[in-house]
Amino acid sequence: MLAYRRCEAVYGLIVSPDQPHYPPLPTSKQEMDENSSRYIDAFNEIEKWLRTQVDDSHRFDLPALIDTVADSHFAVRRHAAKLKDLNRFRNFVVHDYSRNRALAAPTKLAADVISTIRNELLAPVPLLTLAAKPVATCRPGDTIGSAVARMRDGSFSQIPVCEERACLGLLTASTIARWLSVDLAHNGGLVEDKPIAEVLAHQEDSENHEFLPRSATAADGLAAFDRFLQRGIRLEAVLITENGLPTEGILGIVTVHDVPRLGSVPAD
Repeated sequence: MLAYRRCEAVYGLIVSPDQPHYPPLPTSKQEMDENSSRYIDAFNEIEKWLRTQVDDSHRFDLPALIDTVADSHFAVRRHAAKLKDLNRFRNFVVHDYSRNRALAAPTKLAADVISTIRNELLAPVPLLTLAAKPVATCRPGDTIGSAVARMRDGSFSQIPVCEERACLGLLTASTIARWLSVDLAHNGGLVEDKPIAEVLAHQEDSENHEFLPRSATAADGLAAFDRFLQRGIRLEAVLITENGLPTEGILGIVTVHDVPRLGSVPAD
């Protein structure tokens, strides 16, 4: 019953046949039909797609199917609880809609949410379209002063360090600050002419970036940040190359500050 109350409050309206329509149903039968049709069509497409992701899918009811696919699919996993809630409400919508009775009517919000999840699963956004490009880089032999100037002028807090096409690391503002505190304490004097390679050695964690291929989706980017978070490591940036290899030229960069843009529907 709690799940149905949650669906009622957030996703739609469930009205008992012997109770007045309060809260009011959609203002017209056309609106009700449009919302119900969009809701049911989107959910049917999601279920059909889910069943293509596992063998012998007929063995699973939908909640079990969602859990099974979620084990290997990050976008499904992040929306699993929401999909289960929406499926419970769908059972009301389908039952009543087939009888042409206005006992369950999804709101426009519900139709929008399930449609957006459908699009995220069936037509995922390429991560590269959300990435910053072209990507500013620096070389190990460049001075730290030149790198800081590029970061300041570009208003970013990290810059890949590359030799030819190979990426050797990610220089961040926090690494520069850590190196600066050590260098001033021991050496003093001017620091802007020191090579980047010397500064890069002061990284708290060299595993502060990950490479993904051009084919990666926005959900793949979110999954990368989530994996690092689960390990207690801050992922500063995802670097996109042709095949996800560090020896290839960098096509785009997605930083931790871009994470809110990667998910069109908030996670559960």
